[in-house]
Amino acid sequence: MEHSTNASGSGQEETVVSPTGHSEEFAQQRVSNPTKEAWVLDSLKKRRTEFLHKQQIRAFVGTWNVNGKAPPADLGQLTAWLGFVPDNEAELDKLPELVVLGFQELDVRAEAFVYNNSVKDMEWTEAVERSMGGAKQKLVKVASKQLIGMFIMVYVRTDMVDVVTDVKMASVGCGIMGMVGNKGAVAVRLTFRDTPMCFVCAHLAHDGAQVERRNAQFHDLSRRLTFAGSAADADPLTPSADVVGSGATEADRMHSVFDHSYVVWFGDLNYRLAIDTGDMDEILARGEHRSLLGLDQLQIVRMNKQAFAGFEEGHIDFAPTYKYIVGTSDYDVRRRPAWCDRVLWWTRPGCEDGVQSEAYESVDSVCTSDHKPVRAQLGLDVWRVDVEQRRAVFLEVLRELDRYENECIPTANVEATTVDFGDVYFGRAVRRQLRVGNSGQVPLEYGFVATPNRAAVAPGWLRITPEHGMLLPGQHVDVELVISVDERTSAPLSTRQEDLDDILVLHLTRGRDYFIQVHGAYQVSVYGMSLDVLVHCKGAVRNMTRADFEQCLRSGQFSVPRSMWLLIDFLSRYGVDRGLTLFNYSGDSVLGRRIREWLDTDQPLDPGTILQWPEGGDAQGSSRMSLTDQTLVASAISDIDVLAPSTAEALEQLSLGTWTPTPMRAESDSESEPDLEPDSHRHLSSGQAAEAIAGRAAHDAGVDTVASCLVELLRALPSPLIPTALYTACIEAGGHSRAAALEALEVLPPGNLNVLVYLLAFLREAVERGATAAARVARVFAPALLRPPVGHIRVDAEDGYAEMFVLYLLQSHGQI
Repeated sequence: MEHSTNASGSGQEETVVSPTGHSEEFAQQRVSNPTKEAWVLDSLKKRRTEFLHKQQIRAFVGTWNVNGKAPPADLGQLTAWLGFVPDNEAELDKLPELVVLGFQELDVRAEAFVYNNSVKDMEWTEAVERSMGGAKQKLVKVASKQLIGMFIMVYVRTDMVDVVTDVKMASVGCGIMGMVGNKGAVAVRLTFRDTPMCFVCAHLAHDGAQVERRNAQFHDLSRRLTFAGSAADADPLTPSADVVGSGATEADRMHSVFDHSYVVWFGDLNYRLAIDTGDMDEILARGEHRSLLGLDQLQIVRMNKQAFAGFEEGHIDFAPTYKYIVGTSDYDVRRRPAWCDRVLWWTRPGCEDGVQSEAYESVDSVCTSDHKPVRAQLGLDVWRVDVEQRRAVFLEVLRELDRYENECIPTANVEATTVDFGDVYFGRAVRRQLRVGNSGQVPLEYGFVATPNRAAVAPGWLRITPEHGMLLPGQHVDVELVISVDERTSAPLSTRQEDLDDILVLHLTRGRDYFIQVHGAYQVSVYGMSLDVLVHCKGAVRNMTRADFEQCLRSGQFSVPRSMWLLIDFLSRYGVDRGLTLFNYSGDSVLGRRIREWLDTDQPLDPGTILQWPEGGDAQGSSRMSLTDQTLVASAISDIDVLAPSTAEALEQLSLGTWTPTPMRAESDSESEPDLEPDSHRHLSSGQAAEAIAGRAAHDAGVDTVASCLVELLRALPSPLIPTALYTACIEAGGHSRAAALEALEVLPPGNLNVLVYLLAFLREAVERGATAAARVARVFAPALLRPPVGHIRVDAEDGYAEMFVLYLLQSHGQI
């Protein structure tokens, strides 16, 4: 995994990842008050064996302030610090599951602060891995992060790599001016099985008198070190996002280091001894260093809850780790000895006793720095959560609580607590009804309510009608639930980051809550999948897992989406080459579904099926115009030179290019009039136009359907091929010139540009060979390529400018 250096540190995570819930927040808001919350948590603790499976792992945590020195030439010193390295290969299976190493003062050069060019991390990484010997073959580095002199590395035993997920990194500087990275922290968070944990390597202010500053830096780092939402719950006892909803907004929420089951905080914390007794040298010479622990500033501030409140530490049975004369194990008498280098941990409520200290020691034989390295071996309890069983137990507990309260309050009869929508496809709405009746003796006011993890009453892909109402005793209402996945909601579903699973909360005023689980099996499709994913996928997306998608995205390779290639290749072979017209008719809906299925399962388009599809084969009979076509015809009739007696003739004239959009321009430009029409169709007389119409009106229902599938594939992109951030610039360019249109695309991402060039090459060929008209291409593809941002206020000439922009692109052969 890549790492980076940052002079100030932003506190923002660096890598990919998923939403974590707050069980306490959920319990407090949905269970109403702390008394009920305590009852729910106590009930879950009693039943935890029904859904929790515990395992203990070992974590090696090492910290060393290297004082700007290079790795020791004698790698035996590093091996001595890494106490887990076995003497022979037979003991390799005894390696800890996690190895976390932290360094401070890795680079103390002035230019490292000024120019942000530290390279010491690679030097130390190579030295550490060489010192591991044969153990390196059993360990995989999953994260590393450097901030000037601070550096953290995390290794996972090879047999445990698959159960470590959601790895993220963050860094924060709190040194000079409270921002520069000479002091601060680097952090890594990960989820081991279903247990999220965070490791923080910190370097706090030096000098014995700055204890208050160190305390303030701890609180500042705790606040500013943040990560994006994680998929795992910090408290394995109680479900959060998986109970209350899809977690769509939870993914955008930033989490602190304390939104984890465990936090291990280590490094050169720089806490010193509070006072100088005057006889410290003698005490240390006699090996009576334990008598000085009562003066340790860190223990004092922990006891007084000024900093590190709630943290624990292993038993200190080693001498102070600072300050030594480099190259020796003798203290520098100019400085007061102190236990500067520490390893502490914090456990979230509900995870008490989940961390055990198995070893905690310094390594006296390592003498290359003025600090002695420190290491700790921790036993960590990790959980594998049976999510479905936990959800079931949680709901049972809530229902039991409800029964105690709902003797004399309004009651409802809810037909079902689970609504299954079956298979759900992109762009196809699936409807179910849920009957709600008033089974009580008083009027009943009901309403679906939002949850702590979501501002809306339902996720974006679910619509509820009606959301609220009132029922008299004995009355009932059929609530319609509709799942509809479109380009606004499809992206996380298409890569299996989310599922069509949610729990709706039906609230009765002055009454109880009903929890209704909705579920659908989303059939992953290239339709509704983001372009960033499409350009990386090589096979059948329907069969891909979440891990498969993540592996594709990590490949760094992209090409034209295979689904687009299949459609365009078919249109070229069986449409353009056969002299058929394109993009004039909407196609057949039944055949369109079959084509989508072929694309989703990576099957070739079957010419035998498509080309033999009967005209008007769908339920719409012979009415083959889409709603978009009908709208376009209505707006274009007045612009056609020859009066068209019918809608069909109007479409034919559009296909011949006799109509061109003429938006108003601020000034004329020699490049402003695209000229892509075939030579044979320019400047036709009325008779010649009629002959051309008859010659080019031939079309095929199957080919029309493939063309429609291509347009809909572009329309279904969650983010359009030309990003919405470029929309305004492209519209303005459409009202100006071809040069302006090309300039607007200069910042187009490489993957988008590659696909756009391929698409334009096909459309340009189709126009030049008479299969369609440039004006028709502009009409059809402008809405698919250009999509206004949310909240955009449209102006009258905007559609015309969009079409001119597409015409300019068609005209710019070899210039994009």
